[in-house]
Amino acid sequence: PSAKISVPGHLTFVSPGQVNVQVPWELQGQTSAQVKVTLYGYSYGNVVTVPLADTAPQFFGGYTPGTVAALDGNNVAVTATNPVKRGQVVQLYMNGLGPVTNGPASGEFASSTALTYTKAQDTAVTIGGQKAQVLFTGLAPSFPGLYQVNAIVPAGISTGTVPISLTIAGATTIPLTLPVN
Repeated sequence: PSAKISVPGHLTFVSPGQVNVQVPWELQGQTSAQVKVTLYGYSYGNVVTVPLADTAPQFFGGYTPGTVAALDGNNVAVTATNPVKRGQVVQLYMNGLGPVTNGPASGEFASSTALTYTKAQDTAVTIGGQKAQVLFTGLAPSFPGLYQVNAIVPAGISTGTVPISLTIAGATTIPLTLPVN
């Protein structure tokens, strides 16, 4: 309210147990926002104040609880039965990586022809206790508000289910795991 900004959040996914809403890009730099849910244009929920941060990274969960949502170098989901190989590129999916360059309007899909990069370029990914080489950090092409990070799985790590974390602009994810072969 103090910034006199009033913009709608954009639904990116809805199911009986989950609602994903993209925080509008127009709220960058704000520390909080008042949120209310309106159904069918006439049913209003309570107004709730929520904290905001430019970066608050978190991996999306994979098929197995505690694992990250990831694709291997063949664009196949990484699972316990299809672990990513050491030395291979892994595509990680998450939210909360902050402002981007040349991004789409709030609620719009990221371009499928021109990559959209995060403005913060200090992204560090740790897999199995070792730093991974980060190749890309930005919006996932053809999705609204979904971030993608491409990194090379360190060749010298142990196989099995290993810890993975990401830090960007001083904010770190809650550690999850990644199946590695």
